[in-house]
Amino acid sequence: MEHVRLTEHVTVLRGTGGGAYPKGNPLRIHGGDTVVQVDSSVDHPADGVDLVLLSHAHEDHLVGLGATAAPVMAHRADAPAVASWEEFCRVTHLPAGQIADGVREQYRLDPRPDVTAFDDGTVIDVGGGVRISVVALPGHTAGHSGFYVEPDGVFFLADVDLSSFGPVYCDEGSELADVRASLERCAQIEAAVYTTFHHKGPYTDRDRYLAELAVHADALEAREKRIRELRQMWPDAGAAELVGHGVVFKADGRRPWYADFMEEFMIGAHLAEIV
Repeated sequence: MEHVRLTEHVTVLRGTGGGAYPKGNPLRIHGGDTVVQVDSSVDHPADGVDLVLLSHAHEDHLVGLGATAAPVMAHRADAPAVASWEEFCRVTHLPAGQIADGVREQYRLDPRPDVTAFDDGTVIDVGGGVRISVVALPGHTAGHSGFYVEPDGVFFLADVDLSSFGPVYCDEGSELADVRASLERCAQIEAAVYTTFHHKGPYTDRDRYLAELAVHADALEAREKRIRELRQMWPDAGAAELVGHGVVFKADGRRPWYADFMEEFMIGAHLAEIV
């Protein structure tokens, strides 16, 4: 774990393993006398800060928020899942029972019913001339958001993580059309530094950033191609029947506990478009 200063006002808190899931790389933003943390991770809970901004309502971004006295802000579409454990389980399709209990314990997920909602394009004046603008990047969740920090020119892409695995879209409210639009928005934004919550970055070379973004986006086409191949063999197969055949996860690779239900929802999104 280390703190890497990106610019005058922005530091990335790097998690172990490069911040690969279930770890992550939150941001600390200093403006005037105010300290803002973007997301709370296993390695870097949001302690001793004045405000917590959430990119979205997933467990690895909400770690221990019940233990911090700082106010918490989330996008209006994701705020209900931050405020209520039952709503969190519903929108993430988290299986009830032992799995849900284990996730809640591992990430210390205590609801924050006092969460404040922000909207697309909201600008937060931190102080000292520092401003944080909300960049709408829905698809991963309905309210998934990036943040652009001025005057430093830092763009935080959250879980548009630029991995070759590709985008993830399996929550209630996740839409493939939104995923594609968000990827296009990421390509259009000019920044001095690009950084993500997992795996990749920071990037100061825009050409390299765009190349990594293109690889990340190519996973959508590869998944659709694989579904079409499988449907040629099994024309009537639904999403559940195509799980485990190399659409999202490698057919012969390691499958985490969440692979089956995540893959089924993502295949279903592609099938809805194809049909």
